[in-house]
Amino acid sequence: MDAQTDILKRGLEQAALAVMGASALANLHLGPKRIGRGLAQRVSGRLRILETIVRRLILLMALGLQLAPTPPRPAPANPAPEPDLPEGVELAIFPRLSPRRLKLLPARQAFEGPGGFPDISGTSYGPVSPHKLMARIAALRRVIAAPEAHATRLARTLNHLQKNGEPKPTVGAATPAFRLSPELGALAAMLPAQISAGLETWESSG
Repeated sequence: MDAQTDILKRGLEQAALAVMGASALANLHLGPKRIGRGLAQRVSGRLRILETIVRRLILLMALGLQLAPTPPRPAPANPAPEPDLPEGVELAIFPRLSPRRLKLLPARQAFEGPGGFPDISGTSYGPVSPHKLMARIAALRRVIAAPEAHATRLARTLNHLQKNGEPKPTVGAATPAFRLSPELGALAAMLPAQISAGLETWESSG
């Protein structure tokens, strides 16, 4: 195991522990129906930091992958011969709809986009439902449990963007290490520089 792989492995392990800590902060593992609004804000802020760290770990992992060449697509089959039609009759051919055009789901958030928990700092008061927090925790755990699949998909996306001459991705400043373990805090501070180094060979179209 090289140093980079060890950093990624330890980072994901520490992130998994931090996710457990965020869940325990509000006893979400017990499945409460409602939790205090202030407590929900604290957990949401903690998760936002962890989501950013995990995204950056996956990005760093993707930058280190060597993708196998994509096999060429098979040649299209010969079109069926047109049937013999009576004189003056034309065959009406309707365009085939692409499955992508039928998707009505909203676009995914940007890679470095904000967290998904809604603003709860408005004028309403009292306990709130923790279901969205629990869903974010479950999503983080799924990513941490199988990072290779996510890194491979991201590596393919990055490869496609680079081939199309898109500008290289930018990564913001280090996430705050407030209330993180010393090891995870040090990793969070180091990730932006590591990612920038991994993107040095990107040809920017700027």
